[in-house]
Amino acid sequence: MGNFLRLALRQMDVQLRMRVLSLWSLGLFFTQPAIFSAVGMLLAHAAGNANPDLIYTVIGGGIMGMWSGLVFTSTFDIRADRREGTLELIVGSPTPLRRVVGFRSLLNILAGSTSMLAAVTAAVLIFDYSFAGINVPAVILSFALLLFGLWCMGIFLANLLAWSRLSGTFVDLLEMPIALLCGFMYPISVLPSWMQYISVVFPIRWSLQAMREAMRGTAANAELLSLWGISLGISLVFYLFSHWLDVKVHDHIRVTGELHSI
Repeated sequence: MGNFLRLALRQMDVQLRMRVLSLWSLGLFFTQPAIFSAVGMLLAHAAGNANPDLIYTVIGGGIMGMWSGLVFTSTFDIRADRREGTLELIVGSPTPLRRVVGFRSLLNILAGSTSMLAAVTAAVLIFDYSFAGINVPAVILSFALLLFGLWCMGIFLANLLAWSRLSGTFVDLLEMPIALLCGFMYPISVLPSWMQYISVVFPIRWSLQAMREAMRGTAANAELLSLWGISLGISLVFYLFSHWLDVKVHDHIRVTGELHSI
């Protein structure tokens, strides 16, 4: 247990230093979500709304920052390992790759969550939003499930890049499609039916729906429970797929001694 905690603290300390000292990472976590929120506010003002919608414009911009940060930081870490020749050393070490990736993704998500906190703080200070009437326990649980879903997707994408470098091209294209499919900044109901069917495979969609219902003060009824259950179940599926990819990576390196051929 002591070794596990030391590894977690050391790995997360390194990740935190990398994120803080990287202007590119800070731009992902703060500048980009601020731009999305600002555009949403301008559109809301043009539509005649004095204050932008808290749930879709403000919080949606924060979620956008969390997702963008996760996609690029978690996957670029693996690319850097491959480029610098340390990926084989990590896979061949006694510590499983999925554990290293898990700690990295966890810190990246926690760092990305600062964009959400910044967005909410700005909404309170600038627009004087009131959070009276919200279901606080349900919001906290929904946000925790959102973080868990992001974490599971993060380690899945990282393991996918470790298994195949060709997947990097695919991962680079995921940022905006997932944001559109999961309705970060608008109700999912405005999407065409076929897009809503595609979005059901992403846990972020369900935890976001649950958080928005909780923000409206909805009690923990059957609808909320089903949203939580679906989000948790799909997140676990992503985690199981990441474990399967981790096994394939270890099997490949035992046979070839390297990971540059895939």
